[in-house]
Amino acid sequence: MPPARIVLWVTSLGGIALLARTLFFDPPPFWLAISAMIGYVALATAGVLIPQLEMYGDMLWRGTPGARTVALTFDDGPHPETTRRVLEMLRANGNQRATFFVVGRKARQYPDVVREIHAAGHAIGLHGYEHDRLYALKPPAYVQADIERTQSAIEDACGVRPTLFRPPVGYVSSRTAVGARSAGVTLVGWSARGIDGFAGTSPERVVRRVAANLNDGAIVLLHDAAERDDFEPATLRALPEILALLSERGLSSVPVDELGHLVETPSSRRSPA
Repeated sequence: MPPARIVLWVTSLGGIALLARTLFFDPPPFWLAISAMIGYVALATAGVLIPQLEMYGDMLWRGTPGARTVALTFDDGPHPETTRRVLEMLRANGNQRATFFVVGRKARQYPDVVREIHAAGHAIGLHGYEHDRLYALKPPAYVQADIERTQSAIEDACGVRPTLFRPPVGYVSSRTAVGARSAGVTLVGWSARGIDGFAGTSPERVVRRVAANLNDGAIVLLHDAAERDDFEPATLRALPEILALLSERGLSSVPVDELGHLVETPSSRRSPA
């Protein structure tokens, strides 16, 4: 069990003990009760904002070193222009293969691009149907239904029903984890990211951020399209240098489910692909 989840369980039991003392014995000092509440809320929030802690559910966020591979992943597509440019750059640089976490609504809008991703040998993952920014607050039933709706959109486009799931914005609450588990999908995070999903981000910064953690077994978070298709992600200009770094470091990109020896979790043992 991940250490952060153990800490959450222990602090939860501590909170229950503190409540029991308040109800049946003398209440604790006010400062202690407030401090405990603030600390617990901070811990629970950190678990949502830092999904690599695996506080609420098992997640694939890196592979173990050894195979000299990384997984380049692209969120928020497909888009008929920018996604195709990414596909061409991957092809032109040694047929590097990646994983595209697509938005269901866009898969319905551009099914031909989804088919091109699949035909080029890349993996396709799920990224929510509408890319709801409040996804982590949604109940498990909503998450499960949204995942299944997105799966259907992708399956209708290319005949593949993905089971790799990166939640919109990447946050994972207990509700998100339960919904994903009910849908039978594997949560996928990252160990390196370009933070390129914002307008005005420079490609130089994207390269620096990725380069710092571009090592054997890394899962790299990038974007092949903007969330609302209202700007061009900096990855489009940063990708040639990132691909050059792969070559310099003796690494190659493969789909997430082929990433060397995946960090073994119950989720990865059930269905890594």
